[in-house]
Parts: sequence; structure tokens; C-alpha cells
Amino acid sequence: MQKTILVTFAFILCNATYSQSIKDLDFLIGSWNIVETILPGTDRAYQEIGTRYCEYYLNGQFIRCESETTIQKTGRKRYYSYIINYDEKEGCFRATNFAHDFPLHGQFKWFLDKENERIIAITPKNVIEDRFFRATISYADRDKLVWNGWASVFEKDKDWIQIFNDVATRTK
Repeated sequence: MQKTILVTFAFILCNATYSQSIKDLDFLIGSWNIVETILPGTDRAYQEIGTRYCEYYLNGQFIRCESETTIQKTGRKRYYSYIINYDEKEGCFRATNFAHDFPLHGQFKWFLDKENERIIAITPKNVIEDRFFRATISYADRDKLVWNGWASVFEKDKDWIQIFNDVATRTK
């Protein structure tokens, strides 16, 4: 009984000492130039070029990132944003994205891998619920974030297809 109490206390102490917060994503804050390649490495690949601005939001409990890009093939503008917070109960960050040209919202779980300086993002299914989604966001260079995303029709599928590469370079 005494051993169980000590182990439980040590677990609580470790979690309190190493708990995460929205401030762990401070590297996102700032202004960025972005080049996003959709379907890289395919004959359907195209780029969106633009800007992103990330700031703390709602009394510092969230991060809001707003992006404006231009699709290079068509000249059409796109506007989209992410709202990010830390979910203490789940032990992960939650990112919700919105786009002006699409009515559904994406829901992601982000896991911070401090050792490898990256975020691992997953979602059970994408916004149109036709495939699974995984991504990594590398922040090893705090002035250049590299975000790669893959999708698959089946969660345990061996054929994950890269659907985008987003490179953001800090301007401020």
C-alpha cells in the first residue's frame, strides 16, 4: 500500500514537473512567408504562396494562426486559420482549422516531440471523412518550419500518400 502511494505521488510529481502548456508552442508566434506544395512529386502538384501570422489568443490560452495564400496556377486567393490549445485531459494540443472556401472544419491532435523538435499531428479522418491524415511539423530551425502531411484511405494502410509540404520562413 505504501509503495503504491509513493509510486502514485511520483507519477503526479513528474506530470506536474513536465506538463505542457500552450507556451511550449511559442516558436509558432510571429510572421511567416509560406510556400505550400500540394501533392508534391505528382503531375498534379501545384503551389500556394503567401503569408501566415500567429499570435496568442483569448487571454493567452490559445494560438491563432491566420494564412493568406495565392494558388499559383489560378491566381485565386485562399484564406485559412488554425486555432490551437492544450488539452490537459488528453495530454495533447488540439488544432482546429477553418478555410474560407470550405464549409467543414479539421480537427487534429498535436503531440510535441521535444527531443526531435517536431510536432506529430494526427486526425482520425479528414474533414470530408474519406481518409486518415498524419503530419509532422519540424521546428529544429526556429526561423523555418517544415510541415509535411500524408493521407491514406485506411488507417493501417501501407500506402500513405504525401499530400502537402508547407515551408514557412520567419519574417518577424
